[in-house]
Amino acid sequence: MESDRSVSDSPRPVDSGDTRLAYHNGSWVNADDVCLSSRDPAVTQAVTAVERVRAYNGRLFELDRHLDRWQRTTEALDLTGLPSRQAVSQLIDEVIQRNGVWLTTQKEFGVLWFASPGTTDSPTLVVDLYPIDSAVIERRTRSGSPLVVTSVQQPPNACWSRNIKVRCRLHYYLADREARQSDPDAIGILVDSDGTVTESSIANLLIVEGRGLVCPPSDQILSGVSLQVIRELASETGVAWREERISCERLAAAEEVLLTGTSCGIWFANSINRSPQRAAGPLYRRLRSAFDERSRGTCRSS
Repeated sequence: MESDRSVSDSPRPVDSGDTRLAYHNGSWVNADDVCLSSRDPAVTQAVTAVERVRAYNGRLFELDRHLDRWQRTTEALDLTGLPSRQAVSQLIDEVIQRNGVWLTTQKEFGVLWFASPGTTDSPTLVVDLYPIDSAVIERRTRSGSPLVVTSVQQPPNACWSRNIKVRCRLHYYLADREARQSDPDAIGILVDSDGTVTESSIANLLIVEGRGLVCPPSDQILSGVSLQVIRELASETGVAWREERISCERLAAAEEVLLTGTSCGIWFANSINRSPQRAAGPLYRRLRSAFDERSRGTCRSS
């Protein structure tokens, strides 16, 4: 499959109505009416593979990488009976086509899809669209986000690989709840068993040292799609990249602290543990510009 081409190059129909439609196990339903059985393992045990991908100017960004991770996650959860990779891509395409009118009311949008083992011999599969709060995105990319390192630990790899994307996110919820007790706008950072920092509920974490980037090792974190893109952009612009464990002290002393995630691509931390406000740094501005150019270059209006 050619990267980023099959989904969002499709013309948007204008006769789907302003109700957002979602795909749910072979049916097209009002997205607000999607529900799961209380016996579904997604509900009883949080056994859910999930992906979210954002569109820029009507085209989905780095879809192939999201589908790669989707395959990795569904295989790890042994979710059999799901549509093929190409069929999932076609379903995403159809969801976009069926929501032409709704999309005209959205400045930005993304696609969410998830699967669970289901309650019969067939798995549950839902594909839906979601709106993006452009004001929040603009505020983060312009002014940054406060970070708070929490006491919440990442589940160990012995439980499940940190490199799959699942909906068992209690640890992220607890970290954000703890962070917001000290700052209502803060993003909570989780720690590993040795006290080094890992990631947040919505973003990977990078620090700037000596004009280079340091990222937690791959076995400590979810390998975010945006993180992969930023690594490529760093290489293209001559920025050194290292993978090393990052202590809380090292995080606080970093020249810049950057965040990468689907919602914003890349943004920055404006404070660490209620430290004095930080402005956007030179490496952030450089990578932000490169990311914007990349997203414009791979996106074309439908």
